Amino acid sequence: MHETMATKSFSFEQLGWDQLRALLEVARGGSLESAARRLGVDQSTVSRRLAQVEYSAGSALFKRDRKGLQLTPMGRDVLVRLERMDAMLHEIQGITAQGQSVSGRVLIASMEGVGALLIARAAKALLDRHPGLEVHLVTTSNFVDVARREADIFVSFFEPPSASLTTHGVAQVPFHLYASPAYLGERVIAGPEDLADDLFIGYIDDPMYLPAARWLESIIEKPRIGFRATSMFSQMFAAQEGLGIVMLPSYANAESLGLVKIIEDRYSEVPLFASVQRDMQYLPHIRVVFETIAAYLQEKIGTVSSRSAGPG
Repeated sequence: MHETMATKSFSFEQLGWDQLRALLEVARGGSLESAARRLGVDQSTVSRRLAQVEYSAGSALFKRDRKGLQLTPMGRDVLVRLERMDAMLHEIQGITAQGQSVSGRVLIASMEGVGALLIARAAKALLDRHPGLEVHLVTTSNFVDVARREADIFVSFFEPPSASLTTHGVAQVPFHLYASPAYLGERVIAGPEDLADDLFIGYIDDPMYLPAARWLESIIEKPRIGFRATSMFSQMFAAQEGLGIVMLPSYANAESLGLVKIIEDRYSEVPLFASVQRDMQYLPHIRVVFETIAAYLQEKIGTVSSRSAGPG
């Protein structure tokens, strides 16, 4: 879509939502490119709309430098109010859509194991009930910047700090130690002290998995790790081959690969969080996906935190 007219000057009262949303999306994404992608227009259109808003405001709302576009103090003040407007528009859209069929695209970001073993399996029932939905699932070992709209819903073992999100604890996930019978041999393991000389399998440190080492160390003091991977599946298969002891969540169903749970009464319980964009949580297609995923996680993991499990 192209706007071929030259940039026009408007009084602030004459600005439409197209111009104001351009400012909103540039602020959220930090660039004309990301805003254009979100809005479905080209960069020149975003630039033109942004210029119209700044001209009407009588002041620069962004600083332009090598790092991109950074909000000025006035720009930050305007953004706060635009985000309120955007949230109200979404609420109105949610109210007016009640009783209508649910449709639209929803992007979920999560860790590989949760995504593959839980969320992907929840999609079948979800799409059976709401065939107009299109669910996109991104599984990654890297940090997903949900504050910049890289996902509508985010499921993780840590609570994102962004004020633009509504976050709820949905379950407490038990993590146990596992190993193959070939690795364990005929040993009798009564407690963690019997594993002082063992080899362990762990994560490569990155933003998503930094807590993992602490979970393992809550049971084993200074574990000797011989193999690391960003993938839970890689770790599980390595343990199946007898490479060492691995810490896995209950939903991994490690027993199906022949792995044996070690010291059943010693485990870590880790909170699982689901986050949704605060201003989008009332949209019917976002809400139904969030609530369905949260309920499925609670059902399959079995232990639920005391916090609320649905958008506010």
